[in-house]
Amino acid sequence: MTARREGNAAEDRAQIRAVRAAIKLYSHDIRAAVSDVIGGLRLIDRARLDSDTQDQVERVQIAGEALAELVDAALLELDGRADESAVDQVFDFRSFLAGVEMRWSGRAREQGLTFRLDVDRDVPERVSVARIKLDRILGNLIANALKFTDQGRVTLKVACRDDQLEFSVRDQGPGFSNTALERLFTPDGRPQDATRPGTGLGLHISKDLADSLGAELTVINLAGHGAEVRLRLPPEGWKPDEAEPVLPDLSDLSVLVAEDNETNQIIVRQMLERMGARMRLARDGVEALAALKVDRFDIALLDIEMPRMTGIEVMRDLRARGAVPETPLVALTAYILRDNREAIYAAGADGVIAKPIRSIQDFGQAIRRHVDRSGDGPAPVPDPEVTQRIGQLDRNRFDAILQAAGPDGREEFLRHLLADLRSVARLLHAGVEGRDAGLVRAQTHILISLAGAVGADRLQGLAESLNATAHRGRLEEAPTLVATCRQALAILIEQVERRAAREA
Repeated sequence: MTARREGNAAEDRAQIRAVRAAIKLYSHDIRAAVSDVIGGLRLIDRARLDSDTQDQVERVQIAGEALAELVDAALLELDGRADESAVDQVFDFRSFLAGVEMRWSGRAREQGLTFRLDVDRDVPERVSVARIKLDRILGNLIANALKFTDQGRVTLKVACRDDQLEFSVRDQGPGFSNTALERLFTPDGRPQDATRPGTGLGLHISKDLADSLGAELTVINLAGHGAEVRLRLPPEGWKPDEAEPVLPDLSDLSVLVAEDNETNQIIVRQMLERMGARMRLARDGVEALAALKVDRFDIALLDIEMPRMTGIEVMRDLRARGAVPETPLVALTAYILRDNREAIYAAGADGVIAKPIRSIQDFGQAIRRHVDRSGDGPAPVPDPEVTQRIGQLDRNRFDAILQAAGPDGREEFLRHLLADLRSVARLLHAGVEGRDAGLVRAQTHILISLAGAVGADRLQGLAESLNATAHRGRLEEAPTLVATCRQALAILIEQVERRAAREA
């Protein structure tokens, strides 16, 4: 009997491992599909929509971004890296609550109900907490309240009392039965005689998440009718570190920003001024091109979707004429789809900074990174161990691509991939030896795309650096960068060759 139980347990563990392995194969494609959905929503021109449709698009986008975080957290957990998705982070709390209101007010309207957000005046602007956990708790509590309310409203009240951050979700439903209260927070919390759909798992999940935040979750029935579920976060669970973050110093930089949206103009200007940069604004591509022809800038941030002349058209024009080779051209755009990224790099971009810009530190660091790539002198010499890591591909992402190609298509895909990588290696060598910056530039564009497709993200970043160096005609000044990129590419080719041999 014991042997049989152990055998069943071993079989269960094997099945779990198989499920995890199968999901990991699809993880790249799942993330890519969710990213494409969000990217597509962000690229919608909402000015052309009526107000109701604008609200619906915004609601779907907020829900989509929540879905992206949940998917990413689930996939990280399958990969044994759950802690990476559940870290405390300082974020704009008021903006977060506005997103909660937008998302759930639409759901309430569909049910003929009202969702109300009530935020006390003393609630802080910023908090430090695992955002995804807080969003999941509130989502479960609000969804439950809407499910058990037939008419009236559901209210989320947020207050700060005795240094505790308090969330209370009130509904106007029938309240919790005595049986439900007895089984509260258990995995099978739904009473046997319950008439509403559901399992009671939402409250169980919320309690586990609240415990992990060091928070208290309580449930009470209100006098008359309705229920209230209350979440209390102690000060150590939400108060951010009072120390001011150290921002990148951009006081030595002159930045051209081409952006037609007034709100984005204000946000970018405020961020750049806080970091000390001198900014000049161009309201469309024509103004940007004129400015770049007359004045010198340390970096140009170009919105891709602009009137009269797009950012891609500006970059194509400049690169075709060999103009401003010393100025990094960086696309400042909405979360881009894969095809957009390839088009942006093909037009001559040195890099991409995604909108919306959520972190001033990340924004400043990205600008500094792109500018410093154009600096004089070779890159530091990496040891062989570092070069080995740079050339490594992401096996999960690579396996997902092969899985998608199917048994009949894998061999052909690997054959074409190897041919492309070997061609890049050969022509990159010829371009470097012949000091042909145009050839190096063309091959690094291809390498950026290939390395990104198979998950060789470090090599992709290195190829971007080499591409920027070629833009400025400074290949002879960066021998270490060139050598590292070629060595890492050789390591990548070896990995693909081994896999091709196994498939054959």
